[in-house]
Amino acid sequence: MAVDEKVGVHEAEDARLILNLDNKKKVLCAVPGKNGILFTGGEDRNINAYSIEDAHSARIKGIVVLSKNSDDSSGDEDPYIIASASSDRVIRVWDVRMANKEKTNPLTEANTKSRFTCLAGSSLGSLKRRRPEMPNTEENAEAAAVES
Repeated sequence: MAVDEKVGVHEAEDARLILNLDNKKKVLCAVPGKNGILFTGGEDRNINAYSIEDAHSARIKGIVVLSKNSDDSSGDEDPYIIASASSDRVIRVWDVRMANKEKTNPLTEANTKSRFTCLAGSSLGSLKRRRPEMPNTEENAEAAAVES
C-alpha cells in the first residue's frame, strides 16, 4: 500500500506489514512485477525498482509490466519490459535490464499530447481482434453470395 512517501509491503495472507519502503516524494502508482519485483512511480519522476532515474520530465502517473504471451506451454515470459505514463504527456517503454547503466534510455516513446491520470495495459500479443459474427439470416446468406 502506498501512502504519501512510503510504500508498505504486506503479507497477502494476513496483511502483516513486512517492510516499509521510503521515497523522496509522494508515490502515485505501484505495480508488482515477476520474481518479487515492485515498481513504483510518483512525484519524484523516477520509476523505482531498478532506479530508472529521471524517466520523465514530470510526475509519473502509471506503470504497466508487459510480458510476451506465447502459445506454448513452457511458461517462459519476459518480465523485463515496463511502460510508464507521465504528466509530461509521454508514454515510454523500458527494458529494466538496461537500468544499471549510467543513463537509461527508453526503448521507445510516444508523445500523446494528452495529460495522463493513469495507465493500463496487457501482455504483448494477448489482444486478438475477433471478427464479429453475424446472425444466420437469409439476408446475410444472400449478401455473402453476392460478395463471392
